Amino acid sequence: MALMGNLLVALVVVVGVLLALYWLIYVAEGSYAGAWLVRWLYDRGAPTYDAVKGFSPADEFAFLGKPLFDRLEEALGEGGPGLVLDVATGTGRLPLALLDIPFFTGALVGVDASFEMLAQAAHKRAQRELDARWALLHHPAAPLPFADEAFDAVTMLEALEFLPDRDAAIAEMVRVLRPGGWLLISNRIGLDARLMPGRTDSPAQFEKRLAAHGLTEIFTRPWQTYYDLVWARKPGSLTPRPLPDWRQVLQCPQCYTVGAWDAPAPETHKCRTCGMQMRLLRGVWTFQR
Repeated sequence: MALMGNLLVALVVVVGVLLALYWLIYVAEGSYAGAWLVRWLYDRGAPTYDAVKGFSPADEFAFLGKPLFDRLEEALGEGGPGLVLDVATGTGRLPLALLDIPFFTGALVGVDASFEMLAQAAHKRAQRELDARWALLHHPAAPLPFADEAFDAVTMLEALEFLPDRDAAIAEMVRVLRPGGWLLISNRIGLDARLMPGRTDSPAQFEKRLAAHGLTEIFTRPWQTYYDLVWARKPGSLTPRPLPDWRQVLQCPQCYTVGAWDAPAPETHKCRTCGMQMRLLRGVWTFQR
């Protein structure tokens, strides 16, 4: 009997450990263990990420590309020639949804902490010959290496709950957003959200969180089983401007100078103030710290 009892206890412990690992890796995607594990998991899963997610082009157009294009065009005029930042861009879901719209004449920058996810996005970009309009930068979500009020729209999908400081990330996205610009962000809902204490909000709580950062016109729209889409606007008027090259608004993370990049070689940029270099590796710009 004692042996059976010990075996039962051992079995319970093993099952408990396995459930904890499942929760940590598959539900919370490593976020409670630190940014390093999140990055490691996404690097390892990058080659199969799109196949696992099974994105629908029609849904991407209807929920992401078209609504964002319409808002840009309403503010900036025909073609919506805006500069868009996609934070935690992954394999390029949002950029492709927007660039697939023939009338969109703007440009995008995608940043992500996972180099391998960005490499997948770079492969898609090359296949569609979009290099001139879509830049990829290996960098975490906060702080963002861009000037204040640099982008006409900022987006982040299926990522906020995995970041160590959600408010810091939101504050950074608001900072680099132009007055009158739109933020498009997802909010985790459903059972999985309840399994991530301290990392998720109810829809009403999330809208209050965004409002606390000074955003207005906040609107939540159902999207997926585990996510809502939330639109919010930075107060002010978004007016047309000449479309800047993304390097004009890029801030050196070492000396904080904005737009001071020389190109001594096609795949190398150098900050003319402090000398820090940025190199293009597998289609992804990476700071050489």
